[in-house]
Amino acid sequence: MARLFGILQKKRGNRSSGSQLSGAIGEAIFFGLVLLLGLVSLGFLLFSLDSPEEKSDTWLMLLIVISLLLTGGVGMTLAIIQYGISRERRKAITHNRPGLDLLLDTGHSAHRFPSIPSDADIIDSPGIRLRYRLPRGESGFWPMLAASLFCFSWLAVSVILLVAVIGGIWTSQVNWLFILMLLASIVVSTWSCRYFHGQLQVFTRIGTTMLEISHHPLLPGSSCEGFLFQSGFLHLQSLSISLVCEEQATYRQGTDLRIESHCIFKDDIAVLENRELRSDRVLKHDFKISIPDTSMHSFRGEHNLVQWKLVVHGKPESLDPFTRSFLIIVHPKNPGKETA
Repeated sequence: MARLFGILQKKRGNRSSGSQLSGAIGEAIFFGLVLLLGLVSLGFLLFSLDSPEEKSDTWLMLLIVISLLLTGGVGMTLAIIQYGISRERRKAITHNRPGLDLLLDTGHSAHRFPSIPSDADIIDSPGIRLRYRLPRGESGFWPMLAASLFCFSWLAVSVILLVAVIGGIWTSQVNWLFILMLLASIVVSTWSCRYFHGQLQVFTRIGTTMLEISHHPLLPGSSCEGFLFQSGFLHLQSLSISLVCEEQATYRQGTDLRIESHCIFKDDIAVLENRELRSDRVLKHDFKISIPDTSMHSFRGEHNLVQWKLVVHGKPESLDPFTRSFLIIVHPKNPGKETA
């Protein structure tokens, strides 16, 4: 009997009954169905307000529909967000990160260098192998969230129009305008579903990209150890890591606000080829970062910006290439401060 229900029991230690991806997808599908049920119920509720016998239960039905929409939307969002957070990061958060007290010795760089971006996001993130985990410059979650909201919104419109058309046919009052709008809505819904499916594939199959560094702050002429962690479910034709320094200028041209960016330094640190990623096989690679001695430090002004970042560029076999950047802070040379 224990073996029969063993899959429902909590495993000891760090073992689990299934993969993190399957659990996240199952949770997202469940809450997605709850959200879809709420949208369908909202459509039926809107077109049942004309019935006098239904008006007495309108507020109760509206409360149920709102509960379904909030439960499905918030649950699916949290399921997707938690999939992008590693097990070590969740463990550090739940344990209030007791080891971070040692990381606060360099946490006041904004006071010492007012024109340099703050390094609070770097020193606040513990790594798995090295000391600091770099913050990602952009997030792939928000494009997927926008695509999902657009897709579900048009699905809700299509369902409402379908209910209206079916109701008109049932009562022998065909509204051709609703039929034309339904056909157009089906076309848009089909395209939005395909686009959302593509974004979901990119978000789930490529997996998590993490970069870590051994120490901070970085200075011109210094070097440090780096560590790459890449998960996913695909075959990578190539994966490159580059150290990039960009200069950005913001100015007005007439009434237009223009932003121009120029790459002033680029160094290809590592190039990895033909790597197969699966749930039990992730890509781990150690590398070394060297900041040129004559390079400009990080700078942020009112109209100018100099930023350093590590850029990971991958070419999957069956998906579009992806680029993920991670910001780093380079301080000016200061003989009075140690960099270790």
